[in-house]
Amino acid sequence: MRTGVAVRTIVDPGGKRRVHLIARHDGRFGYAEEFFSDDPEEQCWLPASGSRGLPVAICDSLETAEREARASIDWLRAISN
Repeated sequence: MRTGVAVRTIVDPGGKRRVHLIARHDGRFGYAEEFFSDDPEEQCWLPASGSRGLPVAICDSLETAEREARASIDWLRAISN
């Protein structure tokens, strides 16, 4: 199910985690966290924390979605805008 379009992606310094800030089709915003699996059978990006790839949070603006993501994802909090 497609629920929106990634409008910004923030990658951790190690390149193994990322957060997509998503513009939802209903005009609101959210975010989705992924990690890169080094498993030889996968070698791909997978949803983090059981989100199944669906956007977390429903926010009124892109700025609010980023603020929510930074508040709930430890590694993202440590990275400056």
